Amino acid sequence: MERRPFIAAYLYGRTPVTPEDAKILDRINWAFGLCVDGKCSGAHWTGIEQLATLKKENPHLKTILSVGGWGAGGFSDAYVTHAGREKFAQSAVELMLEHDFDGIDMDWEFPCLDDAGIDARPEDKFNFTKVMWLMRTKLDAVGYVNKRYYHLSMACGCGSPKYAYNQELAELGTFLDEVNLMTYDWRQGTSKKTGHHTNLFNNKEDKSIASAKFAIDMYVEHGVPIEKLVIGGAFYGRGWTGVEAGPNGTGINAAASGIAYNAGGGYKKLVDPAFLTENNFTRHWDDDAKAPYLYNGDVWISYDDADSVAHKMKYVMERGMKGFMYWEYSGDDTGVLLKSLDGARNGK
Repeated sequence: MERRPFIAAYLYGRTPVTPEDAKILDRINWAFGLCVDGKCSGAHWTGIEQLATLKKENPHLKTILSVGGWGAGGFSDAYVTHAGREKFAQSAVELMLEHDFDGIDMDWEFPCLDDAGIDARPEDKFNFTKVMWLMRTKLDAVGYVNKRYYHLSMACGCGSPKYAYNQELAELGTFLDEVNLMTYDWRQGTSKKTGHHTNLFNNKEDKSIASAKFAIDMYVEHGVPIEKLVIGGAFYGRGWTGVEAGPNGTGINAAASGIAYNAGGGYKKLVDPAFLTENNFTRHWDDDAKAPYLYNGDVWISYDDADSVAHKMKYVMERGMKGFMYWEYSGDDTGVLLKSLDGARNGK
């Protein structure tokens, strides 16, 4: 029997999830738990009570405690010793149980790397595997007592092979339930050339490695089973200003001079007729990359829309992947993108 891929939303902005969306979603990843004094903490949370209500709207909905996020540190220091790893793993499981989550998703950005200004060391690669295995054994133990299964996953960077090399993926792939690929933010507005930031395939003129297909193939090559991989979507835009028209006149793969801060809203903003008209944007479709973009002669914006996420979901199904996740729910509280995803997985 063909397995139905799941749809998961990261919930960070605390925008209330609508009952209609809750019925479509299979998972909500609550972002984020933090590492504070070596323990997993949710002391800063607000609005978490909505998760219990949403589960009543959809009894099949799973809520997952996501731990980490960009700029969240403390993991490298906490995982140096076995005692430290034990302390963190136990506290994460206890926090999960306290709020009746259905599992844990580790989003350490990133082992061995201090790009976000966090602590890092070469041993992170091995210590991360050890702490994740500790979590798996603890989740299985409490699951046996509570007669339920608790999920364990991780979120992974994709913009460079270094993210794969800095983790023991073949081993992690044997006991994790899924690996969430952050197939977005390929390019930031600080780069000097425009390009898609969440494309499925490469544009034929783009000679970089930046595409979801590249990331999927890379993680499979490093030992993660394809059926455990989850593709990522971006419900927000990345943009540039001072963009030249370029060879085809639409600013794609063209020189740029700065960041377009008006691209920072969510999908809802980027398709708002008032926003498009006021800024004289034209929507273009890159059929090579299966990705849309906006251009007005100066500003160029990359984003996901209903067409691109549908292509991603179809690709998930074609390759037998686990599902689709996106950052972040508040980017589209109209439900347009969710309905497109749900339609694609139902053959519409």
